[in-house]
Amino acid sequence: MPLSLQLAGIGRIVREEVESRLKEVGLSVRLLGVMGHLSASPGLSISELARRARISAPSMLSVVRRLEAEGLVERVSPTGRGNTAQLNLTDAGRQARARADETLSDLDGVLFGSLPPEQRDALAGAFQRVGSTLLDPAARSAR
Repeated sequence: MPLSLQLAGIGRIVREEVESRLKEVGLSVRLLGVMGHLSASPGLSISELARRARISAPSMLSVVRRLEAEGLVERVSPTGRGNTAQLNLTDAGRQARARADETLSDLDGVLFGSLPPEQRDALAGAFQRVGSTLLDPAARSAR
């Protein structure tokens, strides 16, 4: 069976489990992804977040509004015509992200606990390389 097909099937199941676990802490993969971008690069704009998440700016605006309403993200620049909103995680956002990371680490133990550490490391490295290839248009077109 092609690896891509195996990964697609396993990926769907894992995604459902990840979403279920994140829901328990009030988050989703999309919300956690945005929080991750802001943790790594504070002060990003909605447009830049949208580019990084590969979604439209209007879709990102709704995500940001939800995070703001929950007190997880704050604007650190004035909003309005001609002003680019710069966004940061709040203390509550950092705490929520830490809870989500702990929840997902527990899930990793369930999913990958039977693998020896060197196999887990090899799998993580393989996922990173495949992800990089998928995000690099030149590498994808070279096939």
